[in-house]
Amino acid sequence: MLAGILAGITWAVETLLLGGAVALPVFSRDLEAAFLAPFVCAFFHDTLSCFWLWGQRLASGERSAWKNWQKGGGWIVLAAAVGGPVGMTGYVLAVKFMGPALGAVACALFPAVGALLAQLLLGERLPLSRWVCLLASLAGVYGLTTSGQVTEDNIVLGLASAIMCAGGWGLEAVILAKCFKGGIKTGQALQIRQTTAAVISGMLLVTALQAGDFVGELVTKGPGKLGFLLAGASAMATASYFCYYKAIEQVGPSKAMALNVTYAAWAFLFTVLAGGWDLVNWQTIFFAGLVFAGSILTAADWRALFKRGDD
Repeated sequence: MLAGILAGITWAVETLLLGGAVALPVFSRDLEAAFLAPFVCAFFHDTLSCFWLWGQRLASGERSAWKNWQKGGGWIVLAAAVGGPVGMTGYVLAVKFMGPALGAVACALFPAVGALLAQLLLGERLPLSRWVCLLASLAGVYGLTTSGQVTEDNIVLGLASAIMCAGGWGLEAVILAKCFKGGIKTGQALQIRQTTAAVISGMLLVTALQAGDFVGELVTKGPGKLGFLLAGASAMATASYFCYYKAIEQVGPSKAMALNVTYAAWAFLFTVLAGGWDLVNWQTIFFAGLVFAGSILTAADWRALFKRGDD
């Protein structure tokens, strides 16, 4: 449970940094740059995260995760395909259209999708009480979205992006749960996931979107503010992914997603502390609390916590 909550906190910090990167002037100079912004940021985000992971593994002298990929690496490649280019791009789009706070909240729909898929594909059943708590958390998500200062057009585009994100991340969690049951370790899974996501995103940019020149231009200009924001975001994301994968491995996808979804309320809180006081009213406070309470109550195994035994 602690790993799941830490995943939410670090992802909230990542959201603020990513929102700052997407809003930079380099992505608003023309329509093409504005269109490519979420795809480019998602690519650099996953690529830099991949570099963080490979650097850590080389520094520690560990063997490459790819030597053990037959234990479940093929499934992780599939998880990366839906969680990276689909889920992450949808997330960046939601942040772009709705801002870091409300975009993060809207994408918190993914636990419901993941819980449904886990029940259909893995036979992991949630009792009625947990479904009620999960629905309460999602009601908080909806309430936060509608209580913010976002234009109607952006809400439509933002929610469409959030649905795209929720589908990718929800299916990814279910696939990962299958991999962990097969014996693959958290660090190995994350290294394979991020490497695959970076490669697929890069191929999408160069081929389908033909954005090679734009990406090359950003790279040749040097790090600058964009580079520092994306490097920080990818570092926070790497820590978040590791904690999230550990939670999936230890408590299952449904509970791990319910804990991770608290990133929405954390992102909202951090945005307010950074100066976004215009988002604060009785509605946002109530709905943010509902997200926290519903998510934690969905994940907590209260019978185990209060069980009396010899130990």
